[in-house]
Amino acid sequence: MFKEVLEVFKLNYKLEWRKRQSFLSVLLYVLTCTYLAFLVNNQKITPETWNALYWIILIFAAIQAAFRSFQNEADRRFLLYFGMIKPRVLMLGKTLYNFFYLFVIGLFSLLVFSFLLGNVVNDIGAFILLLFVASAGFSAILTFVAGIAAKTGDNPALPAILSIPLLYPQILAVSRTSVRAITGFSWEVNAPMLLVLFLLSLVSLLLSYLLFAYLWRD
Repeated sequence: MFKEVLEVFKLNYKLEWRKRQSFLSVLLYVLTCTYLAFLVNNQKITPETWNALYWIILIFAAIQAAFRSFQNEADRRFLLYFGMIKPRVLMLGKTLYNFFYLFVIGLFSLLVFSFLLGNVVNDIGAFILLLFVASAGFSAILTFVAGIAAKTGDNPALPAILSIPLLYPQILAVSRTSVRAITGFSWEVNAPMLLVLFLLSLVSLLLSYLLFAYLWRD
């Protein structure tokens, strides 16, 4: 099964590389929004505002990126995949790809924020760990929502409408914890919150894994 998941990951990477403009458009979106934040705040920004802007920009960049997860699969290609691989393998492969995709975008956003708005993160290791866990949870939910959108005619408004309520618990937990990584992070104090974030990501992945098969059959 792992080999099949890896093949789906490689296929998505090749398809994305052929259309590099889509990936570059997401990076340009992050760069543009960060530069606007830089101009609006007149080079003065509090750590809390820095943190809020970072996650807001990253979330909408993630929604924009994940929406294209199933754009290469038309209705007939879904039938072709149905005879070749299991639906849960397809879901895991796309989730794995979106995880790396979002994690790279998150690291790029962190570099851009640090360059334009200043590096206010005291514990960079804790912040990157939070980004890693958040990318896993975001990718599971957004991949499943992208599958729903693909089955309903690729309505561009649908991913944003469905994903924001589903992402809200993770967004709330990760934003509150990341503030502590900026202002002063204690691993002992924040261990319960890190566990909650990990469990939220795990539950999101399990629900997507179980429900995607029913979406596939529709």
